[in-house]
Amino acid sequence: MVGINGATRAILRSLLGMAVLFGSGTEAAAAPLFGRPASYDVDGAPLGVGSLELDGGDGLDIITANGTGEEGPSLSLLLNRGEGSFLPETRINVNGYSFQTAVAADFNADGFGDIAVAGDIFEFPVRGVVLVFLNDGSGGFAAPLEYRLPGVFPRCLETGYVNADAALDLVACHSPLSGSTVGGLVSVLRGNISQGMPTGQFTPPSGAQFSVAVGTEPASADVGAVDGDANADIVVGDPVAAAVYVLYGTGSGLAAPQLVGEVAAASAVGVMPAEAGLARVAATSRSRGRLMIFEQPVARSFELLQEYQTLLPSALRVADFDMDDRADVAVATSLGAELWTGLADGRVERAELIFTATFGTLSVIDLELGDFNDDGRIDIVASSSDDDRVTVVLNGADAPFTPTNTPTITNTPTRTNTPTRTNTPTRTATPTQTRTFTRTSTTPTLTPTPIVTTTPAGPGDANCDGRIDEADVIGVVVRMFAPGCAAADANGDGVVNAADIVFMLQLLESR
Repeated sequence: MVGINGATRAILRSLLGMAVLFGSGTEAAAAPLFGRPASYDVDGAPLGVGSLELDGGDGLDIITANGTGEEGPSLSLLLNRGEGSFLPETRINVNGYSFQTAVAADFNADGFGDIAVAGDIFEFPVRGVVLVFLNDGSGGFAAPLEYRLPGVFPRCLETGYVNADAALDLVACHSPLSGSTVGGLVSVLRGNISQGMPTGQFTPPSGAQFSVAVGTEPASADVGAVDGDANADIVVGDPVAAAVYVLYGTGSGLAAPQLVGEVAAASAVGVMPAEAGLARVAATSRSRGRLMIFEQPVARSFELLQEYQTLLPSALRVADFDMDDRADVAVATSLGAELWTGLADGRVERAELIFTATFGTLSVIDLELGDFNDDGRIDIVASSSDDDRVTVVLNGADAPFTPTNTPTITNTPTRTNTPTRTNTPTRTATPTQTRTFTRTSTTPTLTPTPIVTTTPAGPGDANCDGRIDEADVIGVVVRMFAPGCAAADANGDGVVNAADIVFMLQLLESR
């Protein structure tokens, strides 16, 4: 990949921020919702991030599953020290597995967050597994419970009430075992119940209704009510099959997949609940740089409502961030994250650049949501597999400063039996101080770069200097606002817009 130096990086931050906000012709929001972000170091290559209540302390905590830590795969725990500030990581090393993704939830309904991680086990033959770490009630964890998948290489892991009982279920996207004629699988691990309460244990997938053949390589999923009946459904994105599917719940399993729409390199999906009518489906196309919204004119029949330009999207989350009772979408890209707010007609509009990622990498970023400072607003935490860190952005406030200390490292505990809880500590709620957040947004002024009269090196030589390098990314952005070099139309579609920035970044990465 072509390197991007520090001076160019600073310019790109401001110019690409403007491209994100103005490149598609959408007006920018007058006042941003999200404040200044804070970053926290974690172990190597965090592949998934989650929010959970670890110890009944000072607010939601953060967990990451790390693929290539200092001593192999690991979990990093960031404890909330209050008001959305976090202590340095506590690390749990986990040997014998490869990690791919993770989720956090209270699987046994004891008031403390548990963790599930999807990956593969280091043995022959290779098998996909889901590891469930149950909280011991004090912020520690018992040794993981291991559940084998009917396949390998899990690419997604989500939670939801799939079979309409009181226990959370786990949904995994993965490939089948070698020799199978099935392209891809979506498997459901059903949460177990004893005496009317979830146990935190799961039933491995069995039968076609809980391990459904879907597409080619399903890689993202979201659980929600899509068609308006009482059963939960699963929306699935498949980047290889270039499609988004929905698996309708039957109450006792899942039906065969139905196509929602064709989406090139479908990188993320989300169910958008409707305040009236039927839910919509949001999906992103990484290669085409698109956010797409599908609506249902009638139940189980989808039409593309609108598509929007964005920059190398990799993940999305749906929530009501601005508290107007409409579903909004946070989209993670390789350049940061952006907020799209819901409109009355079911569409969305680009509202703000939530935060800007470190330039020089094109890492996939994962997103998770939570109220980290207990103010009733939904905040965002993002992980970057190239930066070995997480970024916390508070809704309506700047993230507090946190001093840096040395992480605490532990090894995986040895499991002797299922831990018995005698009681659950009672947490007394502390009144939350009302915060008023005012932020002045300043837009930099773009000055067109003088065009050199040399012959362009070809499409993508956006500043006509006879070579294609990182300076041409700036040239594309400048050309979006002022006359200039025709070669800024890098992808040859007849217009200069944000899609040309995506093309240029992919071109530079390939070099």
